[in-house]
Amino acid sequence: MKKLLLILLCLPMIGFGQFTDGFSDGEFISNPAWLGDVGVFEIDTNNTLHLNDSIAGFSSLVTQSQSISNAIWEFSIRLDFSPSTNNFAKVYIASDMTDLSGPLNGMYVKVGGQSGNIDDISLYAQTGTNDNEIIDGVAGLASNNPNISVKVTRDLLGNWELFLDTNGVFFSQGTAFDNSIINSDYFGVYCKYTVSRSDKFWFDNFSVISGVIIQQQTYVPDDNFEAYL
Repeated sequence: MKKLLLILLCLPMIGFGQFTDGFSDGEFISNPAWLGDVGVFEIDTNNTLHLNDSIAGFSSLVTQSQSISNAIWEFSIRLDFSPSTNNFAKVYIASDMTDLSGPLNGMYVKVGGQSGNIDDISLYAQTGTNDNEIIDGVAGLASNNPNISVKVTRDLLGNWELFLDTNGVFFSQGTAFDNSIINSDYFGVYCKYTVSRSDKFWFDNFSVISGVIIQQQTYVPDDNFEAYL
């Protein structure tokens, strides 16, 4: 009986950290529950999470997730525009706050946000209001209507790897060691946009798992990365 009680006590902790959401149920209010700027997001006819605002600003949604060690995060993102410093997205794979626009401690993947045609997809660590790019993605890969699947891994020691998939195969953007963030409470999406881009963000296929064995790969830069575009 004591062993059974121990197992039952552990089960909520396991479920709390891991989740998947492909929005096939047509909503994002339950299973899992997403919180935040729910009034400007919708699930469209393709069962995809879609930002549908009508004014300039920034909006975000979060759901509970404690995954951080021996973890794999996957998602897909589509932006129907060329990103800029005023129009970009972040996907927070870890955060200790529900408000993704203020000070927090977390890790995020940034899609775009640069001037010119050098927009990339990179991994950042955020402590308070300080942002530190720990993996710098290939310049230009997100410069024109990016439609990309993303995977991030972290092992137990703090070794991170960022992968992108533009044609059905994940390829590495690099590796880094970072232990500035060792806890998580939330996973979330953040959009910054002008009026003309306020309905042109899509997210889908979220998958977060932890407790897996991750073997780090040796990063070999791909000189012919254009083949993936």
